Amino acid sequence: MSNQRPDETTLHAWVDGELQPESAAAVAQWLADHPDEAARMAAIQAQTASLQALHTQVLDEPVPPQLTRALRQPPIQWRWQHALAAGLMLSLGISAGFGLGYGASQQKMAVAQTGLTKQLPGFVREAAAAHAVYVPEKRHPVEVVAQQQAHLVQWLSKRLGVPLKTPVLEAQGFQLMGGRLLPGETGQARAQFMYEDMAGERLTLYVSVLDQQTTTASAPAAFQWSRNGTTHGFYWIDGQQGYALSADLPRESLQVLADAIYCQLD
Repeated sequence: MSNQRPDETTLHAWVDGELQPESAAAVAQWLADHPDEAARMAAIQAQTASLQALHTQVLDEPVPPQLTRALRQPPIQWRWQHALAAGLMLSLGISAGFGLGYGASQQKMAVAQTGLTKQLPGFVREAAAAHAVYVPEKRHPVEVVAQQQAHLVQWLSKRLGVPLKTPVLEAQGFQLMGGRLLPGETGQARAQFMYEDMAGERLTLYVSVLDQQTTTASAPAAFQWSRNGTTHGFYWIDGQQGYALSADLPRESLQVLADAIYCQLD
């Protein structure tokens, strides 16, 4: 890859998943060679993931019947009469509405800012950023290949301070490619395992060891779903360990993989 820095438009298009695979891989390679810029893009991706995770359950709900009915065009006469009424109300209320509207806008902004404070756990944001950076890699997607699995597991277990396992996903069509050691947001050791199917689709399992305070504050009761563009994810906390599974797969397919991983790790 050329050492020429991609412009901001290209970098943000990469963050949003809007580049063609070849261009995305080139940008990912450039970021791998420029850790400071990679960290900046990872922060933007984490923020994007946090925003998109807000109220994601609403996206899967059916359209309410009252909204569907509202889309139907009313009779012409009804529209003509209401157009006159709307014009009259607009002329009478424009000055008063400005003041009220300004207050309402401020209130909505405060509500929105309050909602933004609810973010994904830190290890989930880390997982999303690491997935986006390393999955497009062609030559170096992993640090230690699957052929050295025993060494990989022993090494990462020692660095994280807990015994790790590499789930077997062959029944689901995925083979282990290998893994790598990564730093957390505050310097803790993290592990990333990468899998690939026959079609070249990749998924990553991100493993972190959490302190007691973090575990208590962010432990979900069950699998939690997250989404960043076309990348879907499930995350959960088991004891002191946090897991985040990421892939560009439908939610249902990823749920099957998450279940298989959870059963093996449990």
